[in-house]
Amino acid sequence: MPRLFIALCLLVLSASVHADAVADLKSFFQTTNTLSGSFTQQVYETDRPRISQSSGSFELARPGRFRWSYLKPHQQILVSNGQKLWIYEKDLAQVTVRAVGKALGRAPITLLGGSVPLTESYTLSDDGSRNGLNWVKLVPKDLKNSQFERVLLGLKGSSVQQMVMFDQFGHRTVITFEGTKRNISLPAKDFTFVPPKGVDVVDML
Repeated sequence: MPRLFIALCLLVLSASVHADAVADLKSFFQTTNTLSGSFTQQVYETDRPRISQSSGSFELARPGRFRWSYLKPHQQILVSNGQKLWIYEKDLAQVTVRAVGKALGRAPITLLGGSVPLTESYTLSDDGSRNGLNWVKLVPKDLKNSQFERVLLGLKGSSVQQMVMFDQFGHRTVITFEGTKRNISLPAKDFTFVPPKGVDVVDML
């Protein structure tokens, strides 16, 4: 009888953790209008050492607007006003302009800043607790047209601390967010881009 009681308690606890992690993630998206901070991005091949590392800063204003700035080791800026996407490659002195839908599809950057409920595009499930974070696994419902097989979001309370993306080619991308600020006022000018003088502009709208 004691063993059965313990087993039932563990089952209830497991279900509670699952509900809390998924509920915390939903709460994060429901209550976050803006988000800003810094990030470190690391890319790995399956079962192999890290193949690249970059870092920078970001700003998101939901729905659809973002500024994602890679500062090291190379400077690249991605800016969206919700309809257009500007990609500025400083080393190439080139700006590419695309339509957001065509350029990003269902990439995780739109997941963080989008307005569509997560459950519309992803199946959510608890993925346990590790490294001090509670994890939720997101599997795209339309895997055929998705860039990623699955995405893991690590939360501390209702704040997203890490994002891990597994793509169709065996790569794993780990993004760690630091110094994040939620729901502060962000200038509208941060979500549009004026190409610097002398750079080539490639319009792919």
